[in-house]
Amino acid sequence: MKVVIADDDGITRQILRNLLQDAGHTVVGEAKNGADVVESCLLHQPDVLYLDINMPMLSGFEALPQIRQACPNAHVVMISASSTLENVRQAAKLGVGGFLVKPFTPAKVLGSLPKTKV
Repeated sequence: MKVVIADDDGITRQILRNLLQDAGHTVVGEAKNGADVVESCLLHQPDVLYLDINMPMLSGFEALPQIRQACPNAHVVMISASSTLENVRQAAKLGVGGFLVKPFTPAKVLGSLPKTKV
């Protein structure tokens, strides 16, 4: 699957990239802020997007409507160190396919992928 990773933390992006590539997926783009992830999704049309909630310029929640317009079929997994009930509810309301809490395990990351290509 083609994957885009959006997180303002470079180490988190690297960990996700390594886990996903080791599992046979192709990381086609990375972004460190909400504006860049919208552009990356327009350019790469990913099957899966890992989207951090708290990022500069646009939060993951603020960027998601634009991402949905650009890539309506992308499987979105929200990422956050703050798994508050409000964040989880907001993610569900926006129709995301999964929610990862930092720090995450390799099993959680791979388990958040769709079972078949979207």
